Formats: sequence, structure tokens, C-alpha cells
Amino acid sequence: MEGKTVTTERGGLWPIPPLAVGPLILLAAAKLLVHLVTANRYGYFRDELYFLDLGRHLDWGYVDCAPLIGLYAKVALLLGGSLVVLRAIAAVVGAARVVLTIFLARELGGARFAQALAGLCVLAAPIYLGEDSILTMNGFEPLFWMGCAFCFIRIVRTGNSRLWL
Repeated sequence: MEGKTVTTERGGLWPIPPLAVGPLILLAAAKLLVHLVTANRYGYFRDELYFLDLGRHLDWGYVDCAPLIGLYAKVALLLGGSLVVLRAIAAVVGAARVVLTIFLARELGGARFAQALAGLCVLAAPIYLGEDSILTMNGFEPLFWMGCAFCFIRIVRTGNSRLWL
């Protein structure tokens, strides 16, 4: 079979292992818990106050930041605008990054152990522990780029060009 491309029943270039649901739920919940327990530990970060003000004055774009951060702050304001709500949004983004990492590992052919290890590495990465503790634009960017990488890998694996949309 060396040198030949093997296609699976689904039309993909390599078989996809089953999803490690247990580690996915456990690691995403742990990520949420880590950040929610420490959400009220310090006061507002100065950028968080600025983002709340952007949420009060939504616009299509700002000179110094992307428009979505104002939308996230608007959601936080609608939920009460407290420090815990702001930090909870960042924690949910961090948990989503853990979930997407596990999906990426699966898409690349990683079995249960590889999926759990990938999720654990993203959960414990110091940069993400810091970014997911406060509401900043930096926490969202890796999630969006990982989503783009996931779509690209899925396109390559399945040959489904409709995913480009």
C-alpha cells in the first residue's frame, strides 16, 4: 500500500477515530472552572473598562481594535456587566479552544490519548491561562485561526470544496 492514497468509506484521505467525549467534557469543564473560580480575584483590567465603553457605543470599526470586542462587551453589559460576566466570556472562549483542539487532534487522526493530551496541553499553556483570565481580543484570535485551520484540514481530508464557503 506504500505510495498509494487510501480513501475511506466517507471519501476522506484517512480514517477518523472516534471522539474522546469523556476527556473533552472533563478538560473543557476544568478550563471553565479554573477561570471562573479566579474571575473575581482582581479588579477590572483597564482594557476591560474600555471594552465596556465600546459596548455602550457599538460601531462597525474602531481605530485601535476590532469591532467584535465591542459586541462581546455589549453581551456582557446585557448580562449585567459585572467583572464575573466579563471574565466568564473569556473563560468560555478558553473552553471552546480546548474543545476545538481536541477536534483538531481527532481530524488529524489522533486517537483518544492524543486528543486528551492535546486538550490538556492547551488547557495548561501559560499564555492561554493568562489570556483567558481577562476579556481581551487576544483570547479570541487563536480560536478563530484554529477554526480556519480546522476547516482547511477538513477540506483536505474529505475533498469537500463546499467548506471553503
